[in-house]
Amino acid sequence: MERSALIQTVEAAQAGDERAFEALFRAYQNGVYGLAMHFCRDPEVAADVTQDAFVRAWQRLPKLRDPGAFEGWLKTTAMNLVRDHFRSNRDERPLDESNPMPSGEDGPAQMVEQADADHSVREAILDLPDHQREVVRMHYLEGRSVTEIMEALDLPKGTVVSRLSRGRKSLRRRLAPYIDDAGRSDDALQTGV
Repeated sequence: MERSALIQTVEAAQAGDERAFEALFRAYQNGVYGLAMHFCRDPEVAADVTQDAFVRAWQRLPKLRDPGAFEGWLKTTAMNLVRDHFRSNRDERPLDESNPMPSGEDGPAQMVEQADADHSVREAILDLPDHQREVVRMHYLEGRSVTEIMEALDLPKGTVVSRLSRGRKSLRRRLAPYIDDAGRSDDALQTGV
C-alpha cells in the first residue's frame, strides 16, 4: 500500500471505520501470516497469530501515534505473539508432514542438532529488543535493504545501520554455541532461519 493511502486508511480506521480496517487486513494479512509461519512453522499457529495480531491492532489502533508506521507496528505485534507462543510452548518442536525433518546424508544426530540450532536462532531473534528485532527481521528474514527499512519504519539511515549492527552483535553472542570455528554466524543469519 502506498504511504499516503496507508496513512489515510489507518486514520480512517482509527476513527472507527471498519471498512478501512478491512482494507488494512487485506493488504497485510499475508505478510503477517508469512512472518508467523516462518517462525512457528505450523499453519494453525501462524493463522492464530495472524488473527490475534489483527484483533490487537484493532483494539490498540487509536493509540498508534504515527499512522505511517502501521506495518512495522503490526508486525511487531505479531512478533510479540510469536514470542508468547514459544514461551508457553518451550518444548514444542513441530515435526509433521507440513514441517518434516530435513532429509539427506546427515544422520539423526545431525538433524536434531540442526533443528535445535534453527530453533535457537528463531528464539534469539525474538529475544532482541523490539527496535533491533524489527530491523534484523526485515533485513535478514524479509531480505529488505537498509533503504527499504528506512522508508518502512521512517527512520534515518544511521539509526537503521546502528540497530542492525547491534542486533547482529547480540545474536552472535547469544548463538556462540552454534557458531563453528570458521565463523558460521553470518551464514546462519542469512539463511533466514
